[in-house]
Amino acid sequence: MTISKKKLTILVNLILATVSILISFWTGLLFFVPLLFALGLPLVNIDGPLKKKVGLTFVIVLTTTAIFLMTVLTAISFDFDKYIFPGLLSGFAGALILGINGLLIDNVKLNPKTLLSTFIIAGLSLPVWIFLTEQIFPDSIVKLELVRQFGMFHFWMVLMTLGFSFSIDEKPTGNNS
Repeated sequence: MTISKKKLTILVNLILATVSILISFWTGLLFFVPLLFALGLPLVNIDGPLKKKVGLTFVIVLTTTAIFLMTVLTAISFDFDKYIFPGLLSGFAGALILGINGLLIDNVKLNPKTLLSTFIIAGLSLPVWIFLTEQIFPDSIVKLELVRQFGMFHFWMVLMTLGFSFSIDEKPTGNNS
């Protein structure tokens, strides 16, 4: 059975995003969120010797963590508006994270289409999350501690993963490759 790198990346990123949220929630340590999430693209898409994989993955994880934490700190430091500033900030962060992955991973292709689609999809995550929690979700869900603390991060990572998927070459991986 083979699965495309695009589908495997989506699956691995969603699992890592969920696991990182749960670990961070249980431990109270936010840094697990970007650390684990940043492993998704490199784990599936870096080909080559182990030394190369470890080095590139380390750079990607370090850079992604820095972008993630700077985005969170910037979002909570400035109170311009509820939708546009967080949307631009999260979109820019998504495009930057895709950029570092695209520069270091051969089958992650950077071009205006992939960067723009990631920017738009990641950028919609925070405004859509705010709208969902204020207008759509029942209070019983919104008031759950896990949802209040980490729901927005998880939603952002899910939508970034979908944006990232547009940039991955469709080379199958699995038993037959």
